[in-house]
Amino acid sequence: MFRRLLHSLLAGILSLALLISLTACGGDSQDTDPAEKDTLTVVTIDDIGSFDPHEGTSFEHHQVTRQIYETLVVRDKDMKLQPWLATSWEWEDDVTLIIHLREGVMFTNGEELKASDVVFTINHALSNNTAAAVQFSHIDLEKTVALDDYTVKVVLTGPFPTQVENFENPLAAIINEKAYNDFNGEYGTVESAVGTGPYIPVEYNVGDSVVLVANENYWIPDQPYIKNVIFRFIQDSASRAIEAETGGADIVYDIGVNDIERLKNNPNLTYVNADGFNTCFIAFNCKDPILSDIRCRQAIWYGIDLPAAIQIAYRDFGSLATGIFSPGLDGRHPDLSSYFVERDVDKAKELLAEAGYPNGFEVEIMCENSSQSRMDFCEAIQSQLAEVGITLKLNFMADAAAEEIGLSGRGQLYIYGFTASTGEVGRNIQRWLPEFTESGMFQWENEEFEEIVRKALVTIDEEERYELYYRAQEILMENFVALPMWTKELNAVTQNYVKGFYIMPTYEQHYLQNVYFE
Repeated sequence: MFRRLLHSLLAGILSLALLISLTACGGDSQDTDPAEKDTLTVVTIDDIGSFDPHEGTSFEHHQVTRQIYETLVVRDKDMKLQPWLATSWEWEDDVTLIIHLREGVMFTNGEELKASDVVFTINHALSNNTAAAVQFSHIDLEKTVALDDYTVKVVLTGPFPTQVENFENPLAAIINEKAYNDFNGEYGTVESAVGTGPYIPVEYNVGDSVVLVANENYWIPDQPYIKNVIFRFIQDSASRAIEAETGGADIVYDIGVNDIERLKNNPNLTYVNADGFNTCFIAFNCKDPILSDIRCRQAIWYGIDLPAAIQIAYRDFGSLATGIFSPGLDGRHPDLSSYFVERDVDKAKELLAEAGYPNGFEVEIMCENSSQSRMDFCEAIQSQLAEVGITLKLNFMADAAAEEIGLSGRGQLYIYGFTASTGEVGRNIQRWLPEFTESGMFQWENEEFEEIVRKALVTIDEEERYELYYRAQEILMENFVALPMWTKELNAVTQNYVKGFYIMPTYEQHYLQNVYFE
């Protein structure tokens, strides 16, 4: 209890000091020499919802929590896997992984990172079936143990060649067992956010902002370079662009399609982009009374002019999807073009009649109101489907609300996207399996698909594994479970004096500890 009160008091003092500092210096106004600035202001598109690293799958959640909590491994600028909280690892056999931890890493409650914390993290995620459970789902809890303070023996339930890659996901962040117990299992508040990362949260204004201060005991010497970070949540893309243009923010994430060219041509700004690992799709709830009929799903596919809708919504930003998964991912099907249908209004009407809907039907589509492009896409296909006789009801809502309804299987159509942090499609394709939370949006069961994916996930031989993945992707397309629509491009703009910033494509958990002013 005393430690909790001390943490709360410290957070309050740091927050007050930061606010006084910002007020005294005019909030780091444009007149301040960039080299003298001590606060980095970052605009992202939505609230984080919670500080619990094992809950919340949105990119906005990761963008904040990754500054507070850390993972065993990370990827560098070239997307190569690198040691982080772990210094090295080796496979004893196909199912036994030995992980060696970095010594001297401290949590912000003064506790040193130990192997027991890693075991506790895995146990907590799996036992409580948190959103992080998917990262550890192939681990045998009973056999996974701490060999000593800095060595963890991870035993898998069967061969799983990409387990180490799964540890890079920000959902796999290592939490401190003592802190978790001290806060009675609560890890979602400012006070309970105890990590090993470069920053400590001191203030959370729901729906508005999060304030972080530097972790003075961070294990990398002289990092983070900037003492304070303020995350501001702005859903409207035009308003985010204005923050960049007026200097109200140092970094602005997710620039809208309508603002890209203008901001690119602004001499005070630097446009940053990278190819993403995320392909967006329309998810079909296959247990919905209407959409359970494959002919109704087919009718929607035939009623949509996908290239036209993507051009309206995204223009030349990103690219039209050519498969379930993004180009460049290992194990991606080499050619799914034959499964994409051209728009055919007559064919769509024919399918509707066969399914018992000669006059069409009404169906609802959900998407986040923070994405203007996704909303534009929905409006474009709404008018297209109307010509077929399908009334598309639009439901735009906050990210967390849409996700909760979509993943629970209570929606009908939902625009979503998967990111393959492992660099291989297995990380994504397993999410259609019934034991994974995200399968809830599809409500789809197929024995052949499940058997193939389960076999692929434990197949060591790469060529054989990929062949299995290819067939699984064909089955998804044959059953009209998800209509791939757009492959994401990641972007941001920074003020020209911001240096050291780069985009991390895996989960868009950009590392701000590397950023400095010049």
